[in-house]
Amino acid sequence: MSLASDRTEEEKRPLAWARTATLVAILVAGALCVAKLAAWLITGSAAVLGSLADSGLDLFGSVVAAGAVRYAAMPPDHNHRFGHQKAEALTSLGQVALIAASAALVCWESAQRLVTPKPVDEPAFAIGVLALSLSMTLGLVAFQTLALKRSGSLIIEADRAHYLGDVVANGGALAAVAVGVYFSFPQADALAGFIGAAFLLAAGWQVAKQAIPQLMDEELPDADQAVLKAILASDADILDFHALRTRRAGERRFIQVDVQINPDMSFRAAHDITDRIELAIEQAFPDADVIVHPDPAGEARIERRVLSAAE
Repeated sequence: MSLASDRTEEEKRPLAWARTATLVAILVAGALCVAKLAAWLITGSAAVLGSLADSGLDLFGSVVAAGAVRYAAMPPDHNHRFGHQKAEALTSLGQVALIAASAALVCWESAQRLVTPKPVDEPAFAIGVLALSLSMTLGLVAFQTLALKRSGSLIIEADRAHYLGDVVANGGALAAVAVGVYFSFPQADALAGFIGAAFLLAAGWQVAKQAIPQLMDEELPDADQAVLKAILASDADILDFHALRTRRAGERRFIQVDVQINPDMSFRAAHDITDRIELAIEQAFPDADVIVHPDPAGEARIERRVLSAAE
């Protein structure tokens, strides 16, 4: 099998993990919505309602994420020369908005129940549904964590943040219903809702901190920059370099640099040098789109490089 084919298969594996993770999330969120809706209609629990609202938004977010994963993986076209990877960051910010809306709804309902506490009807049913929801969500988060390691998808990370919030919300709701029923403390239902909302907001902020730099074309980290500069400095034919520009979109890095070479070299020799540098960078960053542009160096710069080599 050729190297090109190997790299094609290598690129397909992260996408397959991301797609599978979104499909599993849709199935789990749909099942949880049905179970929690039945539990809320029967019990009237604020904690269950808050958990239902969160699962409903998670279901919507997972459906959007599934479409975004496929769109972001599309190859470059006439209108998107750099590809579609920024769809991941845009979708992640949309999911952050859903997380914030979910947290606001849970806070509102929890505040109502804190002021006018109401005992939970059919507590055994509510506890059973919440326990089932907690176990299913823990399983989903475990799978998403594995998929995130294999794919590096920002969309999966944002979707996982939803369900981490669900773990806290479901666990808190389960504890609240149990405490409210067995210890005659109905306010626990509302307090659990506030805790879940706070966790949701914290998770949303973590996702936003990763999505915004990608949309703003922030430079790659200093460690990556150091690797790039070391590669350029180690090549004897590169007299100097400038206009090093880097950014990230989704799981792909974009690297551009202008290198200065001896102006007396032939065009073919200059082309071979840039090819060599591009290959070295791609070996260090397999997910990178690299452009190296050659510029002729001035005489003084050539003499300084020759003297430095002689010393």
